[in-house]
Amino acid sequence: MGLGRTTRFAPAPPGSRRVSVMRSGTAGVKALAPPVDLFEAFRREKTALVKRGLGAERAHAEAYAQTQYRERFLAHIRSTASSMQALRALLAEARERDVYVMCMCPYDTPGRACHTYLLLDLAREIDPELPLLPEPRPRSR
Repeated sequence: MGLGRTTRFAPAPPGSRRVSVMRSGTAGVKALAPPVDLFEAFRREKTALVKRGLGAERAHAEAYAQTQYRERFLAHIRSTASSMQALRALLAEARERDVYVMCMCPYDTPGRACHTYLLLDLAREIDPELPLLPEPRPRSR
């Protein structure tokens, strides 16, 4: 029993639950997705960096840093009651079975530049005893 992070392209381990924490789609926990303004700033910056010739992974990490993603995302989650309630509900579930928060960012995202890693960090602040699960590898293509 614990909480982990996964990408959409990795299978969920048997008996676990994968929970989308993305803004897109109809399912998942939108309260744990990045706020629209932050996500759009990140996407614009990443697109601009790719157009300037940076590779996708490097552009992702650079855009994350330049938009102060970590600070802004954590401030948003901490200050939004529905987000904290949703995170606490996932923690309660993760005490009963394995739960993986899911995003479209790559497997083992370089520099942990994904909001799912931030959710794991915040989860450990709330419950230092909660085991963090290893990230499942994506299927081979």
